[in-house]
Order: sequence, then structure tokens, then C-alpha cells
Amino acid sequence: MDIYEAFERNLEDTPKTFPLSDTASITLLPMGGEKARRAFERMMEPYSPRLNAGGKLTEEENKALNVRFYAEHIVKGWTGIKDRGGKEEIDFSVDNAKALFSDKKLEGFFALIIRMASNDAAFEAAKAEADEGN
Repeated sequence: MDIYEAFERNLEDTPKTFPLSDTASITLLPMGGEKARRAFERMMEPYSPRLNAGGKLTEEENKALNVRFYAEHIVKGWTGIKDRGGKEEIDFSVDNAKALFSDKKLEGFFALIIRMASNDAAFEAAKAEADEGN
């Protein structure tokens, strides 16, 4: 088995838009990409001394960091997302993303975004293109 062929990822470290429905979509950066990794490391710097000493983040800190990280660094935009009742479209902003991701009634929405951004295969450059020539 060629370990590189089996596991090496050729991620496109650029935002990609995914459909959520016929009228809604969301644009995400890949979690496995270099941009996300660097952003996550910068966000975690204030917590490094505690973590390096064997400490842990509280559940509340972990949730707040995840919400902030995805809103500020992973989600790059959306269209067609509407308020309760579908009356008005919710414009994309970091603050609106944080509010939606923090809403306990929308935990499934946030979980979907985490799964989508974590799916490296969805962000991989086409193998034929990566091997180039074609």
C-alpha cells in the first residue's frame, strides 16, 4: 500500500459553497486546511499555558471557542437563510453566525456546518487535476 496515495490530502484551501436547500447555501473553508489550522492556533494561544500545564477548557469555554472559531474563520458567507417563519433573510455577518450557532434550538444546524467543514473529501482538488497534465 502506498501510504501517500491512501492518505495524503490535496485540499483546496479556498472557500467552497455547499447547498443547504433549493434556495439556501453556505460557503465554508475546510477545517483540514492550512488557513483554518493557523487561525485555530492563534485562537488557542491564550489558553496554551493552562493546556500545557495539563489543564482543560471548561465546557462553556469550549463551546464559546467553537462558535467563535466557526463564525470568524470557517463560515465565509451564506444565502437564503431566513428567520423563524421564513419572513426575512438573515444577512451573513460574524455576529449573526455567532447568534445562530449559539442558539440551543439550532444545535443541528451548527453540527451540520461542523460536519461539512470537516469533510476533507469535499474540499479535495480533483485527483486528475492534482496529478496534473489534464
